[in-house]
Amino acid sequence: MYVVIVKFKISKDLDKGIIKNKFEETAPMYQDTIGLIRKNYLFSASNNTAGGVYIFDNSKNAHTWFDKERIDWLTERFSSPDITYYDSPVEVNNETNKIVVN
Repeated sequence: MYVVIVKFKISKDLDKGIIKNKFEETAPMYQDTIGLIRKNYLFSASNNTAGGVYIFDNSKNAHTWFDKERIDWLTERFSSPDITYYDSPVEVNNETNKIVVN
């Protein structure tokens, strides 16, 4: 598996209710994202930061999703994102009660 963590600064005007609505607006587009297993949205009012944690099936699909167009879209919508890519060689899944070694 492959994990991508995206963080970006948001306006102080965006409280939890507003940012939650913005996240809900975009959530459906992730249902058809090739290779995306899961996305969790992130919000920190104390740091004026938001973002997401993305779990992809592989590096290629993760990097394909975060192309220049996607980064430009995020920048226009919020601010320039900080994107970090990680290989995830071991997963602990308490929902399935399994440890998966990739």
